Amino acid sequence: MFKKIALILVLFTCISFAQKDKDHDPFMYSGSKAVLFSFSGLSTLGANNFDGGAGMKFFVTQPMALRFGVQVGMSGTTTPAPTTAANPVGIDGTTSNTSFGVNAAVEYHLTTSRLTPYLGGGIGFMMSTNERKPYAGPAPAGTVLYQEDYKNESGAGTSINFFALMGVEYFVVDAISLSAEYRLGYNILTPKDEEYTPAVASPVTVTTKGTSSHSLYLNSTGVLTLAVYF
Repeated sequence: MFKKIALILVLFTCISFAQKDKDHDPFMYSGSKAVLFSFSGLSTLGANNFDGGAGMKFFVTQPMALRFGVQVGMSGTTTPAPTTAANPVGIDGTTSNTSFGVNAAVEYHLTTSRLTPYLGGGIGFMMSTNERKPYAGPAPAGTVLYQEDYKNESGAGTSINFFALMGVEYFVVDAISLSAEYRLGYNILTPKDEEYTPAVASPVTVTTKGTSSHSLYLNSTGVLTLAVYF
């Protein structure tokens, strides 16, 4: 509760300062740059990843800015085989997931005031893979075990996204702004082929071709973007 009250007081002070300094142009000149966060509001006091990763923004000229985002993900689990004294042989199960994405967009600001609407467009790229090996066993001592192997399940593949955007950025003070936007986008998904290798001595991998898809969408980013300029 104390943190929420403190943040509200800080924002009130910043807004009051901005009103006093309303004749001064925001921190929106050629060469200025910012670190971007997704701001989930006062209720949760959140400053989260920008578009699921890290983001930067650069003003090339006073009305035009470029922004970039990077997303990286790696995760894995290990499930011990439930061996017993009577059946001590087993192979642990594992899963692994990796993803990498980049996106870039251009913003053209229609004014240089503290409340500045903007238009623009961008492109995003995301690639993901996964692998799952269920545990094998338990089995009696001396047993030779083999393990099933599943690769690229659950929509793993490459996604390319093109989007137009329309938004508003408000400079609370010269070095801090909040913005929100709508996006009209077109997404193309090219999945990786799924591979299944059975748990046998001489396995033959079965490959299933993935089904490509595309979609047109209109949505908002869902949360405010917090930009800290330096």
